[in-house]
Amino acid sequence: MHLKTSLASLVIAFGLLSPSAVSAAGLNSTQVNAILGLLRAFGAEEKIVANVSLALGVSMEAASTVSPSQTQATTTSYVRPSTLGSMYPSSGVGFDLSYDTKNYPQPPFGFAVIGVTAGKAFTTNARLANEFNWATLSSAVRPTFYLNLNAPYGSSATTANVSGPRKCETLFGAAVTSASSGGTYPEPTPCAAYNYGYNTAKHAYAYVSNQANVSSPFWWLDIEEANSWSDNTAVNDEVIQGAIDYLNTKDIRVGIYSVPYMWKNIAGLDFTPTQNAKGQTSIPTWFPIGISTQVKALNACLNRASFIPGSPVWIIQYELDRTSVDQNVAC
Repeated sequence: MHLKTSLASLVIAFGLLSPSAVSAAGLNSTQVNAILGLLRAFGAEEKIVANVSLALGVSMEAASTVSPSQTQATTTSYVRPSTLGSMYPSSGVGFDLSYDTKNYPQPPFGFAVIGVTAGKAFTTNARLANEFNWATLSSAVRPTFYLNLNAPYGSSATTANVSGPRKCETLFGAAVTSASSGGTYPEPTPCAAYNYGYNTAKHAYAYVSNQANVSSPFWWLDIEEANSWSDNTAVNDEVIQGAIDYLNTKDIRVGIYSVPYMWKNIAGLDFTPTQNAKGQTSIPTWFPIGISTQVKALNACLNRASFIPGSPVWIIQYELDRTSVDQNVAC
């Protein structure tokens, strides 16, 4: 069933319910807010939104003022946590949604991870708020985010993006040609790279903060060779650490998504990122195993070691075939 068809059915269904029936169904404030947000996102007339709000037994004002802290409490309290301390339901199946996702999975599902960026640093996902509202309604736990990272090459490697918070004696060195960077650019210093990663995360956080009722206490950093990286792993390591450090200042815990061999090529084998957020210092990891089955993905949770020594594996990504949306299983 297409999403718009499902949405139309949702309008009709809730329009027929009385407030007492909805209350008996146990809808919480997060789900109510997500329903009304979806109606507005898909262009429903305000009178329809008001009628649905009335059927849900809440005022329009109450539905639109759910705080992030209230949302988190209502969406996570009844879910069995992972044995590794993850907020994702153990053995649950979830999906990752990006700026160009075309085929949304059929709800309900265990969890969702939504891209804040549009594939690379200093870009934004225009669908973020809509995808967040949809995933909040469709999944068992509050959605989390991922952020694409890359080294400072190209148009986003401006002086403003690499000049602080650290004071660097030198920002760029001689021009280099790199297969990963896709061209010839001035090579950033590790100090400039740290600032770039820090400001990438700052830019993404500001974008999320401007979306009504959209937030997450946990973000993933997407580290892949499809983006531009330095041949000097020390530069790449500083980008990653800078992004972690900024998000930690907002009390956001961070994990790493990567393919093990890509992580080796980009970050190197001797780099272990650090963090301290919410009293947690470990860096969870999430990585794919290609075309597979849910059973094999669950087995990977038990048998695959993280590409970061000592880090817990929280999610394994897999796909049933080359045309399906990415699926994930929580370890």
